[in-house]
Amino acid sequence: MTFRFLAGLKDPVQFIESLHNSESVLHIKRKITGLFLVSLLLFGFGAFIGIGTQEWSGNFVLFYGLEYDLQRFYFLLGRLVLGIAFVGILLFLPALFYWLIANEISYKKALALAIFPVAILLFEQLSYFILMVWQGIEWYSSPFSWGVIGQLFIEQPWLVYFTGCISLFKIWVMYWQFLTLRMFTALKWWAVGLIILGLNLLLWSATATLEWMPFHQYLFN
Repeated sequence: MTFRFLAGLKDPVQFIESLHNSESVLHIKRKITGLFLVSLLLFGFGAFIGIGTQEWSGNFVLFYGLEYDLQRFYFLLGRLVLGIAFVGILLFLPALFYWLIANEISYKKALALAIFPVAILLFEQLSYFILMVWQGIEWYSSPFSWGVIGQLFIEQPWLVYFTGCISLFKIWVMYWQFLTLRMFTALKWWAVGLIILGLNLLLWSATATLEWMPFHQYLFN
């Protein structure tokens, strides 16, 4: 089976059924490489123009000359590493999970299925980038998420970040995950739903916690 990314996004049910019935899947190495390159571009260019430095900028002005350039370089390097980790974790760990619990699915097929959620989440990262450049809107205030509504009723920062994690893109990802597990496992629909909801709640909680923790204070104090 030839891997067709756009066809898969357009009709995920048909794509997953075709993959389920095929003996092998071709050309996913290029797609995986493309995901890493896109992620590096998004995280790297975002760091280059200052996205993500809001909490750090007050500390950067304390440095001069070469030391200032080194601090900016370290920040850029950290964002590039984050870009690699973003794709690596969200691609290989879910694929491993599919492979372990699904019936008669190869790891290569599992990777092919995991490509789509990662691509959707990169689309979300691109929307954060555009919103920040265009309107100066932080990711947790994206109009595609519940963060905007949450901020009307919630003041606690961690909860604001948590509600900001719940977005249309994340729901799209959960839909993909649901279709995948329903097709390749014998689990009931409600069991699949609980597994997906539980795992995503853990991921959103971890994201909110990492955003809430004042890493800049740990590094500069």
